[in-house]
Amino acid sequence: MALFSRRASLLEQVKALRAELGPSAPAPLPQELDDLARFLKPTPATEPKPDELAQLQGFLDALPDPSGVLEAKGKLVRANNVLDQLLGGRSVGRTLLEGTRSSELQEAAERSLQGSCVKREVNLPALQKVVMASLAPLPGGRALVVLRDLTEQKRIEQSRRDFVANASHELRTPVAAISGAVETLLSEAIELNGPARGFVEMVQRHSSRLTRLTQDLLDLSKLESGEWRVELGAVELTSLFDVVVELVRSRATPRGVQLAADAPNGLRVLADRRALEQILVNLIDNAIKFSPEGGRVTLLADNAGAHVLISVIDHGQGIEARHLQRIFERFYRVDGGRAREAGGTGLGLAIVKHLVQAQGGEVGVESGQGGSRFWVKLKSAPAT
Repeated sequence: MALFSRRASLLEQVKALRAELGPSAPAPLPQELDDLARFLKPTPATEPKPDELAQLQGFLDALPDPSGVLEAKGKLVRANNVLDQLLGGRSVGRTLLEGTRSSELQEAAERSLQGSCVKREVNLPALQKVVMASLAPLPGGRALVVLRDLTEQKRIEQSRRDFVANASHELRTPVAAISGAVETLLSEAIELNGPARGFVEMVQRHSSRLTRLTQDLLDLSKLESGEWRVELGAVELTSLFDVVVELVRSRATPRGVQLAADAPNGLRVLADRRALEQILVNLIDNAIKFSPEGGRVTLLADNAGAHVLISVIDHGQGIEARHLQRIFERFYRVDGGRAREAGGTGLGLAIVKHLVQAQGGEVGVESGQGGSRFWVKLKSAPAT
């Protein structure tokens, strides 16, 4: 009965859990939480009705995901049938550690029993499952736990990554052979008439694009699988900016795009130099493609205390607001025809996002009619 002694507080915790679950929860779940919240609204009565525990059990049973209530000592006092099936037997009376053999899940349960909302992806080797665990504290020192099964989703994602990696690897050999043959045909040793040379040059352009695409796919696969290991260290930005600007200058010159870079002297960031260089090259290359002829692209760094904020700014036509949430997805293009014409693969920004996250940073974009600003936020390097 103590579970219902502070109904108003419990309602707030249900709201917190709903926020924690976010948009990734199955569609029926938010409605069930709404029903549970209405059930827990304060009433003039000071004592719960005799059948309230049965009603709570009914709400737990209605949830599509494995769910239960933990008592203060960490044992399950209520559970739905889906949780029983996941744990392979009756859940009530067992701790999450006893049911799953996961110390990580048990630690999350202890935190929620101490008053914290927890949402965490947890691997359960003993059950051969991967779950998204969402836990929220309840009155009386108890906690509500919801486990969303991600096993099939993870299997599909892994299959997709394996397919992309294998296909990209197999494509490298024939693409390299085509590129070599085209270079030979275009050499001065072989004479080609006008139409023939035009066709061969078209093959060269598309083989070059295929080469970039397969390399980008391989890089992205390595990032997603964890094969790309970042090595963090202090990187001085002034010298790095000089290197990056020289690397992209040949792409800016034909369009008359001016490049500028500015970083405070001695400003250092905690990053993998090779990864950060690729991030900046990708962002500046993207800015050049979408800048008007004779435009300007600026690379800036600002000291933000514990972090460093790096910005790449262009003065192009900008990006519509409806595209901003998806701009870092693979193969997502704001202007598909223009991007392909400029030689883009649609993977550059996805690679940027993964490289930044691998270094513990954040990436984002701001855009309007006056142009766009892509920013990267990384930790500052400790002072020497």
